[in-house]
Amino acid sequence: MTDWITDKLVRYTHSTSYEQLPAEVVEKAKIHILDSIGCALGGSCSAIGRSVLKTFKAMGGEPEASLIGGGMKVPAIHAAFVNGTNANALDFDDTYLSDAIGHPGSSTIPAALAVAEWKKANGRDLINAVVTAYEVGNRIGLAIQPSKERLQKVWGFGTWQTFCAAIAAAKVMNLDADQLFNAFGVAGATAPLPCTQKWGWDLDERPIHWVKEPTGWPCWTGTLAVILAANGFIGNHYILDGENGFWIMAGSDRCDYQKMTDGLGQDYLILDDMSFKPYSCCRWQHAALDCITQIISKHKLKPDEIKSIIINSFSWVKTQEVYEIKSPVDAQFCIPYTAAMVVLGHEPGPGWYSDDMLKSREIAALAAKITVNLDPELDRAYHQDSEQAARVEVTTVREEIFSETVRIPKGDPRNPLSPHELKAKFRNQADFVLNREAVDQVIDLIDNLELLDDLSTLMTKLKS
Repeated sequence: MTDWITDKLVRYTHSTSYEQLPAEVVEKAKIHILDSIGCALGGSCSAIGRSVLKTFKAMGGEPEASLIGGGMKVPAIHAAFVNGTNANALDFDDTYLSDAIGHPGSSTIPAALAVAEWKKANGRDLINAVVTAYEVGNRIGLAIQPSKERLQKVWGFGTWQTFCAAIAAAKVMNLDADQLFNAFGVAGATAPLPCTQKWGWDLDERPIHWVKEPTGWPCWTGTLAVILAANGFIGNHYILDGENGFWIMAGSDRCDYQKMTDGLGQDYLILDDMSFKPYSCCRWQHAALDCITQIISKHKLKPDEIKSIIINSFSWVKTQEVYEIKSPVDAQFCIPYTAAMVVLGHEPGPGWYSDDMLKSREIAALAAKITVNLDPELDRAYHQDSEQAARVEVTTVREEIFSETVRIPKGDPRNPLSPHELKAKFRNQADFVLNREAVDQVIDLIDNLELLDDLSTLMTKLKS
């Protein structure tokens, strides 16, 4: 049965090693690990983070892996869940492809870190686990993307990201091929439902739920699948294959199996298909926020000089023209709110969604000056060319009109954030939790991750 796609992906997963990785792939993986840890530190300070930390700290349990920003250790599967949830809590985490079809880092890296700390794995094992999970798990996600028509009804990231978590955990635990087949099968059979279209988008269903993508549940489920498989639990060995395979279980109406193996082992998705976020909000808003940033900086505008802001963009951005927010997650998907935060110069991260900010009359008044238009040309560019473009016009109280257009938002591989910018982003979040000495130490450890013999050395510094 060597032609079965599950067989091919399992055997590739089993075969990968750190020594095979190009140097540029290793360096990119370290950047993703730093970014994900930073997002989890920032997320631990959020309302979502406080809720899950309170829940799992009360549970306690065997001290196997650290709660990032949580000050204690818990069972590895619990750490994977909490850190995976918190890495996405601020919507600041990495995204896959230019049209943002998932947040694989928040399901991959926390699972790998939890198991690596528990099993005292080294940095090379962690890097290889993360790269393998991005390469295999992301290809599964790409292959099962629904048609545009189906997406309007059923869509979800956490479904296929369960494989990212399982692959990462399995590589750290060094499962054999038969155990990997079982881990794939259990992970696929227990993955979260595709819930994205039932977040509570309609105003009469608000607030938007805090489950979000999800990212924590795939971490928990994928990690547990691996632990069970390591202890002899049997899963379906062909979970991805056939007309009744994972793709239809995950709610899609199509599956392109060719995409699961195209370029595998040669074309590294982690290099060319992953984006980082400079703003802590939905990725679809970022081109518009870049435009506003440029206008404010170029013309040195103050908030009280602005009469109106018109955002012209694609269809998904238009859906986020919402003025009533009931919770932090509502705010992450409310572009009048996030645009106001940019105008006011507030640093992206935990501070954007504090209770004081959410209740601020100044922010609400500025948000009321912002409108969103659907631009047919930019909408076509999104669907046909994977451009998340925006054109913004700012009118001042003096009736001056300033305009900027951004076709590719900052952080996209075609318009990348620099290593300096990414480290600054990490520091801005880590400073909420760690002292400056610890922040410097964490950055240094990740910069030299391939030399680290025991991940506990890193993780101990992240508990706060």
